[in-house]
Amino acid sequence: MKKYILTGILAVSTLTISYAQTMKSSYFMEGSFYRHQLNPAFGNERSYFSLPVLGNLNAGIESNMGLSTFIYPSSNPKYDLTTFLDPQISSSEFMKKLKTNNKIGMNVNMQILSVGFKAGKGYATVDLGIRNQMAATLPKDLFGFVKNGMNIDGTTNYKLSNFGMDMASFAELAVGFSRNIVNDKIRIGAKAKVLVGAAYANINYKDMDIDLSGDQWKIKANGQVHMAVPSLEFDTKEHNGKQQIVGVKTGGDIAPAGMGLAFDLGATYEVIEDLEVSLSVLDLGFIKWNNLAKGTAESDYTFDGFNEIAFDEDNPDYDNNNIDAQIENLTDDLKEAFLIYSDEETTSMSKALAATLNIGASYKMPFYKGLSFAFLSSTRIAGKQSVSEGRFYANVAPTNWFEASVNYAISSYGSSLGWMLNFHPRGFNLFFGTDSQIFKVSPQFIPVKRINTNICMGINFPIGKKLR
Repeated sequence: MKKYILTGILAVSTLTISYAQTMKSSYFMEGSFYRHQLNPAFGNERSYFSLPVLGNLNAGIESNMGLSTFIYPSSNPKYDLTTFLDPQISSSEFMKKLKTNNKIGMNVNMQILSVGFKAGKGYATVDLGIRNQMAATLPKDLFGFVKNGMNIDGTTNYKLSNFGMDMASFAELAVGFSRNIVNDKIRIGAKAKVLVGAAYANINYKDMDIDLSGDQWKIKANGQVHMAVPSLEFDTKEHNGKQQIVGVKTGGDIAPAGMGLAFDLGATYEVIEDLEVSLSVLDLGFIKWNNLAKGTAESDYTFDGFNEIAFDEDNPDYDNNNIDAQIENLTDDLKEAFLIYSDEETTSMSKALAATLNIGASYKMPFYKGLSFAFLSSTRIAGKQSVSEGRFYANVAPTNWFEASVNYAISSYGSSLGWMLNFHPRGFNLFFGTDSQIFKVSPQFIPVKRINTNICMGINFPIGKKLR
């Protein structure tokens, strides 16, 4: 049983994503063309247009777990490594590496087209992009069940609740404007975004009770599944008087899975010369998912052990009762234990985006204006997937066409080192960097400690003279 549950955990872990759009490393870089996506009050130094698709490409993964959470040096001289399931690895050693809620996510966001230009007394931007968002939360007790199983005596009970996965993919058309007010000391900005949903899926187990004893194992679970994908429908078969979901099939209508609206708001304030503070709230909005297919995840399973195992090949019931056959029957039973049933009627649901609150402060050194130090507090508000982060920056701009940032963050996912290089001479812009640098990976390039990294790059084309 542990094998199949562990496989399910790893499957969910590889299919989950988070909510990043533009690197935080660029927040205080005045030559970065996309920092208006972190605060719509920021105006760029020049008008620009992006190279289609490659203007701002961002991909990454973040988690408070890593390879070292599950892989350990082996005490067996024949092997170098072993897993957390090895009896030689104590439960306390493994469990202390886990959080109460273990999070893992990933993002792949693509800017299809972006332009920025002077508009009256302000600066306007138009962006078209595709955003993919996934996130999962796995409770600590789930790993405890996989590792520990049951106690030697008595009954062991595991109560798991509110764990699962959430995924959304949508296109975004954003129009923004910013300008100075109050003697140019204050700058405000806003952005309106029309959202077109491409796909949505959610599976969430409200509760799961697992009772283990020497006589039997019992599993009772209750959860819900929601899915909205154009041209796809649940493939079902009748089971116990209900429609069991066995897969998906094509044949539905080709239309947007949902529509939505969101806003970004931002402001900056020059407190004194060279000291600027800033505030932004991003993704204040929702998507209404239409024709949402619903399902119910149910389980009520009891395993009473293997009975009358046939060891003698001459036994007339050997083919049905040998150990291999009984294990195969157990596998089939487990497949039937976790069933998902489809509701016949579809529905619609409005779901809020994961809003982000950014609060920043930057100070340019009086003795060298090309050097600044800064701090950014960033909080993503997303229920169980909420994340808070504090990031410290050192930024340098030795010329008017090149700048760099080195920054260090402490967040819900642990600590990380970020950096960014931005080249922006007249007529061309190239940037690349990361918010979380990986220092140690396995031979398969899997992060050994926390799986927490991203990479961002882009090519854009500044036009005209500097606006400021």
